Amino acid sequence: MDPVWEYEWEFVQSGKWGGVKRTGFWMTDYEAERWWAYRGSGTRRLDETKRDRNTHKVDTSCTFTGAGRPWDKGGVPYGSKG
Repeated sequence: MDPVWEYEWEFVQSGKWGGVKRTGFWMTDYEAERWWAYRGSGTRRLDETKRDRNTHKVDTSCTFTGAGRPWDKGGVPYGSKG
C-alpha cells in the first residue's frame, strides 16, 4: 500500500482569541486545500509532524465509534428513561 502522508497544520486566527494556532489533527495536502484557513496568511504545513496515515495507530478509546459507548458495557444511553 502506498503511503498517504499527512501533516499537522498551523494557522493564524484573527479576533480577540486570535494568534498562531495548531490544528491538533492531521490532514493530507488534498484535505488541507479544502480547509477554510488553507489560503490564509500565516498558514503552514508542519513538516516535522509528517506521518503515514496507513501505518499510524489511532487511539479509539475516547471516541464514539464503539469503544466508548456506556450501553455496550451494561450502562444506559444518555437521556434514556426507564
